Amino acid sequence: MAKADMAKRQRPLTVDIPRPGDEQPVWSRVGVVALVGFVVGIAWPRLAGVRIGPSVPGDLKATAETAAAAAPPSPAAAAPGTAEPDARPPEAAAKDQQQVVVGPGRITRCSDKKNKKIEDCGELQFDPIALPRLKELARCPAALGVDGKLPIGFELNFEKKEVQVVKGKKTTLPAATASGILQCAAREFSNVSLEEVPHKYRRYSLVYTATFVPPGAQAEATKAAAGGEEQEQAAGTTTSETAVSGLATVSWDTALVRGAPKEGDVVMRLVRGTRVKLVGRQNDWYKIEHRGKTGWMYRGAIGL
Repeated sequence: MAKADMAKRQRPLTVDIPRPGDEQPVWSRVGVVALVGFVVGIAWPRLAGVRIGPSVPGDLKATAETAAAAAPPSPAAAAPGTAEPDARPPEAAAKDQQQVVVGPGRITRCSDKKNKKIEDCGELQFDPIALPRLKELARCPAALGVDGKLPIGFELNFEKKEVQVVKGKKTTLPAATASGILQCAAREFSNVSLEEVPHKYRRYSLVYTATFVPPGAQAEATKAAAGGEEQEQAAGTTTSETAVSGLATVSWDTALVRGAPKEGDVVMRLVRGTRVKLVGRQNDWYKIEHRGKTGWMYRGAIGL
């Protein structure tokens, strides 16, 4: 036995090296395994309608788009920050807002370089600058809900090119309210340039009467400020004439001057800004003189 075991241990060691062809896989077996895996893992669940995992993002997007298309449009689904258009007429919308009705300005004084007062100041084209800014006072915080009149004065210094806002006389507003509105007016006119305003004298004083109309109220002063031939109104019942004196400025675009109050023939047509001399009055009609001619003009046409 010992010799037999010894003989087995002394046998030479052999190594078998496979040929290159023997290492290639059996493709038939691989194909069978792949087919079985496809049927069990993919084909069968889909045919049976069974989901074995979560939906892919594409499915979620398609589902959301389908639901959004099927849902009825909501009236509240407006774009952020977008207000619905006001379907009301402009007249109705304006009634819900604070308004400022203001007519053309009236020159109260002018002076030359020696500060000497001039009797006839002529015309001054300051209305195109002043009127739009005065109407913006409707947005002034102090003017919210205000109902009344406020004369607003201006001191124009063409030598220094300065515009100063001053308080007028006989306001119907409380003092604190008038002060707040005048502060807003001062800011509105702080950057006004007088470079393009034709002028003859060094300084001018003007006054504008601003009528503040609260939301929901009707502005009776709108008709007087609009101007035009259709705004002539009937005078009173008194036929006596009272003598007056002074100067005034036409505030309508076209003002009729008649030979007699109310029903007289038209003898002149004066445009906005024309300076006239007052010589008489009969109720709401004023007798005026202009370039040697006389006639009667309704008080609303000269801002009185």
